Amino acid sequence: MAKDFAENNRCVRDLVVASEITCVTFRPPDESHVDGLVGSALFGDGASAVIVGSDPKPDQEEAEFEICWSGETILPDSDGAIDGHLTEAGLMFHLLKDVPRLISKNMDKTLHQSKKNVGSP
Repeated sequence: MAKDFAENNRCVRDLVVASEITCVTFRPPDESHVDGLVGSALFGDGASAVIVGSDPKPDQEEAEFEICWSGETILPDSDGAIDGHLTEAGLMFHLLKDVPRLISKNMDKTLHQSKKNVGSP
């Protein structure tokens, strides 16, 4: 969205901030519920920020990177693979045992599509 906004408003610079906080779902390891451990391994906390713009001003700005493509993927057969419930104990996630397989099975196709969209071999 920031890429499109910047391209359509040439003088604008957008600050984009993203974060994912999964620590609220962290629980001590429990052999009867490995969902928490697997979820923490797959989806860790993270944060990033970037300034997005177009047409750098000569002698004032220099583009370090170019956003060539953006997209998202919904994995086939993933409906219900990750389920969350807010309880008195906090946010509880339940993962189907197939979540790592679903991700790894679709990673190659997703990366090839990304490379195709940016014109990379």
